[in-house]
Amino acid sequence: MDWFFDAIRRKTAEGPYEAVNYHRFANDIVITVSGHHTKRGWAELALKRLQEQLTLIGVELNQEKTKVVDTLKGEAFSYLGFDLRRVAKRSGNDHYLLMTSRKKVRKAINATNRDIIRCGGAAPAPDLVKQINAALAGWVKYFMVGDANRAFAEVLEYTQVKVRIVLTRRTRRRKTSIGWRRWRNEYLYEVLWLYWDWKIQLLPGAESWT
Repeated sequence: MDWFFDAIRRKTAEGPYEAVNYHRFANDIVITVSGHHTKRGWAELALKRLQEQLTLIGVELNQEKTKVVDTLKGEAFSYLGFDLRRVAKRSGNDHYLLMTSRKKVRKAINATNRDIIRCGGAAPAPDLVKQINAALAGWVKYFMVGDANRAFAEVLEYTQVKVRIVLTRRTRRRKTSIGWRRWRNEYLYEVLWLYWDWKIQLLPGAESWT
């Protein structure tokens, strides 16, 4: 199946432009088709060819998760934890591909940190923070290639709140506050060494995508 679609990619290429491209990771597949008016109907044809190739190897397409989207109309699609959509640049008539982490993956990392704290018992706070850091480091490195500002801010705030709640409860203080004044950022990052490397790195050439 990979060879079949790679042959189509090469056959339909026009100079440096590829009218059809194919991406697969395990059982997740995305086929992209040029939006030029001469390629009208190609997306539906690509889906038909995909179904034919899967039938040959005895695999069924998941109809609930399979769809054809038109990014020229602002529609988005999801792939490997990212939502992708075509958006206009602030200046000029060009567009670029906006990559943002899916809402469910942000919920997943928050749930992981919550479980680390919940299962930590009476473990010292620095030990809990080390486990949280290990989970955050991998998650951040994976999603840093997209437009992650909002997602990172959401997960960062959630993590800070959870750590402050733990610290407040362990000092047996009243639960009407999560300890913003007592447990300032300086303590979280300079004493407990909570993960801080929330950098964003665009993919090469991302600014020029149209």
